Amino acid sequence: MRFFLFCFLFFIGIANASELDALLDAYEKESEKSLKSVDEKLGHVFIYSQEDIRLMQYQRLGDILKELPLINYNTNRFGTPSLSLAGSKTIVSGFFRFFLNDQEISSAYTQSPFLNWGDLPLDFVESVEVYYGDSSFALGNDTGIYFIRIYTKKAHKENGGELVGRVLTTGSNSQSLLHSFTLENGWSYMAFFNRDKICWDQDNKDKTLHNDSTRRYAYLDLSKENTSIRLGYSDLKKEPYMGFALDVAPDEGEFRSRDAFINISHALLEDGSLKTRFSYSRNDLKYEEQNPEGIGLLPVIDWSSPPTTIPKAFGEDVTFSKLDAYVAKEFSLSSHAILAALNFSQKTYDLNTRQNTNLLNQTTYDTRYHDFDKERVYSFLLQDAYALRDDLTLVANAKIDRYERDGFLEDSTEYLLRAGGIYTPNELLGFKTFYTQTYIPPSFFNIDMADANHKQMESQKYKFFTFEGVAAVENSKLSLLYNRGTIDDFVYFTPVGFINIDWQIRVQSLTLQYEHKFTPSDTFKMNYYVTKLSETINNSDRGGMAKYMGSYGDFSYFTSLVYRNGFSYYEAKADDSFDLSLGLGYSPTKDLQLQLKGENLLDDGRMSVFQAGIGGENFTLNDDERRVSLSAKWVF
Repeated sequence: MRFFLFCFLFFIGIANASELDALLDAYEKESEKSLKSVDEKLGHVFIYSQEDIRLMQYQRLGDILKELPLINYNTNRFGTPSLSLAGSKTIVSGFFRFFLNDQEISSAYTQSPFLNWGDLPLDFVESVEVYYGDSSFALGNDTGIYFIRIYTKKAHKENGGELVGRVLTTGSNSQSLLHSFTLENGWSYMAFFNRDKICWDQDNKDKTLHNDSTRRYAYLDLSKENTSIRLGYSDLKKEPYMGFALDVAPDEGEFRSRDAFINISHALLEDGSLKTRFSYSRNDLKYEEQNPEGIGLLPVIDWSSPPTTIPKAFGEDVTFSKLDAYVAKEFSLSSHAILAALNFSQKTYDLNTRQNTNLLNQTTYDTRYHDFDKERVYSFLLQDAYALRDDLTLVANAKIDRYERDGFLEDSTEYLLRAGGIYTPNELLGFKTFYTQTYIPPSFFNIDMADANHKQMESQKYKFFTFEGVAAVENSKLSLLYNRGTIDDFVYFTPVGFINIDWQIRVQSLTLQYEHKFTPSDTFKMNYYVTKLSETINNSDRGGMAKYMGSYGDFSYFTSLVYRNGFSYYEAKADDSFDLSLGLGYSPTKDLQLQLKGENLLDDGRMSVFQAGIGGENFTLNDDERRVSLSAKWVF
């Protein structure tokens, strides 16, 4: 079936080959334009255009995330990527919201997208926008500190096909197929398929940690004027890396995860100002682990009777789903641009099977950690952008979320507030500032892995002030971003599970960004940031990035260096990291592109702190490996 699908798309592409040159020229001109989707009112934004993705040879979403300021991009103990705020490292982070177009792809279980969507290939991505400081005021979704919006390529611009193959020196490989066309009745379609085989083993003392995985992605976009129907699918089969093993090296284990969604959006009225969206997503997760030395599965361990409660074999099959409905109306009133919206979401957690075999070979079945298995959220949000003058816009946001939860976790009402302004006295100078009060609610995962004495968890409360100044002179642009904030009821992972800490965390940061365009095709960009935390750091708290990209004739080229400072955490020590990448691209014809890319060439990349067992020794491991990849893209 897959073979016939490929042949069908291939021959459609051949039939359209006569239009290739004109389409490619139009595509290049469109890529040079500024991104229309950027909403300055959402927060402080970092933009990655299609030209950036092509020249820098960004292959996966992680290639972008690892160079962003104010965050750390690490590997967690399950071998999947994890994002954390600078200076900290979390096992699974809920600070970040991820969207594929307008569909949130963050997990309903952990609030993190990384198990299924974190290694998302960028072969079908048009642009990426990263907003710092927003909290879903205009989107109506779950709250967060960073919002990563990924926009896919458009059928009317592609109107053909792309076939990409990639091999790496590590043994990994990837293949993807994109095809799109526009029908005479106005409907357009874009389909994308990808398969990734990732090979990665790492030695820790006298043991080998296995982290091989196979990922598959599929995406379909059907659009016409003000209507879009989008379907996404991802499945994963991978080894457990460290898993829950007390000796950090499970004997056997496997993740199987399937995630799928459907998203339907429609704009009403002549001006399209009444927007509706409905989506449903489902994640089926199976996990197995065997380890005779014991498995640190916190919800089932009773330290008064370790042999009868510490598992040596564990398996579960669970299903998570999320239903989301959104309606918003935009209107103008004098100098006010107002957005009002209602949102409803429902998350469910269904246990299909779960079994544990303890050190005495006794097996228990269908163990439930708690009875919190459903959450409904009713939201109302209001945004007012008031154009006080042509060069000054004041922004105010308010949002109310009502949580109704089945089970022991209490219902709650949360409030979000933000006020700020955008001032552009001239074309060369701009300022932006916001004060935000937001929160992050506990997830199903937080409650599953909570300290047995602190299962009634509170939402984390955030208050932060940000100020950004931007100056542009001829071909250069310089920006400075300052952040100061506090966190109350922070959710912290202790050796015995998650708890809300009972003191306030304070954080300050300063980020410098600079960009210079030497020629229309050659650009230099850099950033550097420093962070000050009131807590003991267990990850890099300062770093930066420098990159140069350009093209000449049929060739493109780039070099980049990502720096993170070293740190010590108890007995664990991580040195400064310097992740150097180089790339060269060559297009012998307009429909063929070859790319050679080397990553972490100094073999001196990021490191993460881990803990052996429960309350055991801390140690560090590399987050990445040195590799070289060769890619070929054929446009048909």
